[in-house]
Amino acid sequence: MNIKLPLTLLGLVAGSVSAADHISMHHMSFEEYGDKINAGDSLLSLEKNIGLDWTITAELGYDTVSGASPAWVATTPQSGPHDQITQDAQNMTSEVIRAGYDPYRDNYEIRPVELEDTRYSAATNVTFRDKDRDEWTVGVNYSQEDDYKSMGANAKALLYTDSSKNRSFSLGGSFLADQTLAFQEYQNGGNDQQWEDIFTSSMEVGMSQVFTPNLYATFTAYGGYKSGYLSNHYLTVLREVDIDGNGSIGDDEVFLAQDSRPDTRMSGGINVQTFYSVSDRVVVRPRYKFFADDWGVMSHQLGGKMSIKVTDWLMLAPGYSWYTQQGANFFIDPKAADPTFASTGYATSDIRLGDFNANAYELGVSLKLSAKWRMNALAAYYEQSNGYASRWWAVGVTYEY
Repeated sequence: MNIKLPLTLLGLVAGSVSAADHISMHHMSFEEYGDKINAGDSLLSLEKNIGLDWTITAELGYDTVSGASPAWVATTPQSGPHDQITQDAQNMTSEVIRAGYDPYRDNYEIRPVELEDTRYSAATNVTFRDKDRDEWTVGVNYSQEDDYKSMGANAKALLYTDSSKNRSFSLGGSFLADQTLAFQEYQNGGNDQQWEDIFTSSMEVGMSQVFTPNLYATFTAYGGYKSGYLSNHYLTVLREVDIDGNGSIGDDEVFLAQDSRPDTRMSGGINVQTFYSVSDRVVVRPRYKFFADDWGVMSHQLGGKMSIKVTDWLMLAPGYSWYTQQGANFFIDPKAADPTFASTGYATSDIRLGDFNANAYELGVSLKLSAKWRMNALAAYYEQSNGYASRWWAVGVTYEY
């Protein structure tokens, strides 16, 4: 099960990553409230500079995921005449699955579906700087889970406009060729799985500008395209099927069906990040991000972080962000008075694609233990207006050589 952990472990605290050669080891623990997902992420990273022109970075990761994912289930065991009713519904629409049926619509409920998985990942990037100190970066990455495989590549160019280096432009792109092992119950009435392809590509263009010795900002426009199997085969929805053809839906004409999403998704937005040095010891980093896609999802994120140099060996980095999202046009909240969908069409009850506001709080610490050793730590809490909440912490050490 492909689950994206909510932060990158490297650079947990602003200013903590040095240009010197270094090796780092970080571990993160992630927990969703309500006895849902628990995840652990361990990451080993290496950066090596070859002269002034070349930089090589490499990462190895190991993740574990366990817990439960909430999905609609039938509380009445399927048997006898229920089998025939489900078959009648499947004859009318391929969306209905045989995972269960309830003769009364109010008996369906959201229950946790157990899951457990591990992921191995590797990535490397190479950066070259030419005589004008423009940067050219290429990289590759790979990860594998029991039911998900991913491989991709990326490239980026950073070009300065003049020798003062006060302004630069960037152009970057990446692609992922993924496969997910998806359930195919709706096709053959069983629990078979088969590998489905997912292609993801993204591109961004940006400009960075130094306005004053204390003020620096980056402006980025980005876009993305995904195609293939974009549904979540772990999730279910409720569909109404008029089996008797009388033009109305009875309590016994509601069935479990798979989460169903379009097989393409186009998205884009802008990102503005600023850095302002209040003093030699305090830097503030406000940020705004806008996102929209052709599924109807639109979001705004506004927040920022601070870097506070308490002493020569201690740095604190508090942060806060506010997020608001308009949900996909084929989303219905599972807590709605009527959470059912029509017999056909796209449908999801995944709250991550719904309407909500969110708040995120974090505090990072960077502790310089010696001339060569540094320790980073971070604690964060995230909550959405729809009842979802999570927390995570991370700790790591870096050795410069």
